Amino acid sequence: SFPILIIAIFTAQTIKEFISKEKIEELLRKMRRSVLGASLIGLITPGPLAPYLPLLKVLKYNGLPLSAVVAFITSQTLVGPLRAFIEVDFFGAAFFICRVAVSFFIALSVGFIYKLFGRRMGLDSSSSSEA
Repeated sequence: SFPILIIAIFTAQTIKEFISKEKIEELLRKMRRSVLGASLIGLITPGPLAPYLPLLKVLKYNGLPLSAVVAFITSQTLVGPLRAFIEVDFFGAAFFICRVAVSFFIALSVGFIYKLFGRRMGLDSSSSSEA
């Protein structure tokens, strides 16, 4: 398990170099109304969620719907791509693939449910830009 941990740490640092917060911000801006896009971006976003929260707040202020924010947060939190090596080593590739697929479906569901009900409940202040 120790070699897998070393590989995971090395991969995490490599991905971190190529996928910066700025690139995540750019992708989210391009897919600003897309729950699907935000869920996909959340799947590949490395590291903890905390550094992305201020970015999400700024993007929300600039018109990113909360349904996309919640989809990103859910997907990023549930998947954590950097755990792939450890999970595959411990539980197998089929387990990891199934878990990612189910997590992605959950993120999509949460985003679309929020899109449907968030506006009705007065939670989405940017709902006028979401249509």
